[in-house]
Amino acid sequence: MWPFRLLAIAGAIVQGREDLTWENWQLWGGIVVAAVYAIASVLRPIPHRDDHRVRLRIVIEHAVHTGLVMLTGAWASPLALCLIPTVMVAGFAAGSVFAAQLIIASLVVVTVQYVPDAGFEHGLRDAAMWGGLLGLVAFTAGLSQRAAMDAARQKEAALQRVNRLAEANSLLFALQRVAQSMPASLDLDDVIDSTISRVTSLVPSDSLSLYLFDDTDGRLDLFRNSGNSATPQIMLSSAPPMVRAAIDAPRTVRIVDLAEGTGLSTGARSGLYAALRARGTMVGLLAVESERTDGHTQQHTEIVHGLAEPFGIAIDNSRLFRRIRSATVTEERRRIARDLHDQVGSSLAFLGFEVDRAQELAVQGHAMDEVLVDLRQQVTTVVNDIRETLHDLRTDVTDQRDLPATLRDHLARVGDRRHLQTESNVDAPSRPPRQVERELWQIALEAITNVERHAQASKVTVTYISHPDRVLLQVSDDGIGLNNGPRRADRYGMIGMRERTHGIGASLRVEPTPGGGTTITVELEPGEVRS
Repeated sequence: MWPFRLLAIAGAIVQGREDLTWENWQLWGGIVVAAVYAIASVLRPIPHRDDHRVRLRIVIEHAVHTGLVMLTGAWASPLALCLIPTVMVAGFAAGSVFAAQLIIASLVVVTVQYVPDAGFEHGLRDAAMWGGLLGLVAFTAGLSQRAAMDAARQKEAALQRVNRLAEANSLLFALQRVAQSMPASLDLDDVIDSTISRVTSLVPSDSLSLYLFDDTDGRLDLFRNSGNSATPQIMLSSAPPMVRAAIDAPRTVRIVDLAEGTGLSTGARSGLYAALRARGTMVGLLAVESERTDGHTQQHTEIVHGLAEPFGIAIDNSRLFRRIRSATVTEERRRIARDLHDQVGSSLAFLGFEVDRAQELAVQGHAMDEVLVDLRQQVTTVVNDIRETLHDLRTDVTDQRDLPATLRDHLARVGDRRHLQTESNVDAPSRPPRQVERELWQIALEAITNVERHAQASKVTVTYISHPDRVLLQVSDDGIGLNNGPRRADRYGMIGMRERTHGIGASLRVEPTPGGGTTITVELEPGEVRS
């Protein structure tokens, strides 16, 4: 407003230059006062906002200038121009109605003083002129004020949209990081540590607690806690209200005011509580608590809610992987024990019989050369069997060595040690995920081992096909068939093969080979092969 104030002072000086004489001290004094006030207003301007303090300053300013006009000639005073910036400020700050009220007040008091001196007709004409001029200024300022308010509201709405987009972007980024961490590690501790660190970086908290659900007796056990210490165990039958609300609600529960001592952590006065679910069941509870009342915003609630679902899935996957890994280790131990029993145990027992026979021959005084030669051959055979068993246990699929190469090398060794004709048919332009390849190798190893030991076959054929939309492994032999040999408690490792195929989402078929023998087929259909 400073240009309008200075222009009003300059206009008053120009308009009243003929009346600026030493005898007209009222005009000199009025101009000085108006100029001092204009400078003060430039240094400390009136804010353009509608509140009681601003309105009071505007009323005082308008009263000062109205008084100066009345002291220096009423509507004939050159200082009447100073009323224009005042009306503009009133319109900009509080709107046209408030400015019109000030104009009416000044019109009444100045016109009442001016009419007796200037005459009724002349006085009303000047009053009407100044009223119209000031009214036009007030109307224009009011329109500007309304336009400014609309622009401010649009700007605020745009900022809110930008803030919401930024919040959504932050949440999506956090979810992306969590989604990236899920396949990177199936270790439960790694998954929980990485996800909790992201929750901590996005949501302020004095205590962050993760509980895992134990469905054996319906309780939540504290698995990880950072910040203030938390309740170590929560029984669902006597769970606090916010925990029960989080379990029953489909979304994250936000409690803005907790009664003292009712939170899960020491000193908690507010918190966010989210049930972690996977496959339709609860796997845990995430509690983010603050020592301040209303310590979290709705944005924080949305962030925790967005992280709860992938977090629950990651925890469930990690726990499932832990069980599968434990079962796999158990199965590997059984297989090793079976291999040692089949390959080494019987040979060592036979060696024991040969040693006993040698001892009897020595006691009887007979020659032992033939027995010792047989014994040496048996020892050599046992050593070779142990060496082959250890080699099979150490052989695996790696990033540098794919399944076709591993199968070809193994079949070559099988042909050498068993005089078994082997054949491999490979069509593998692409590699499946490493975990799938390793499981397929263990299935092939088990199937080939069964052919070696029990099928009484003369030939074994391995077919391996690997395309982006299909993976197939097939082991065929021309032996006596699966149901014609001696029955074993473990069915030649069929239980282990079925568990492995189920673990990678494949199908397993065991069928008779045309012409005699057995064919084992493992296949991953389109949609199940993931790279």
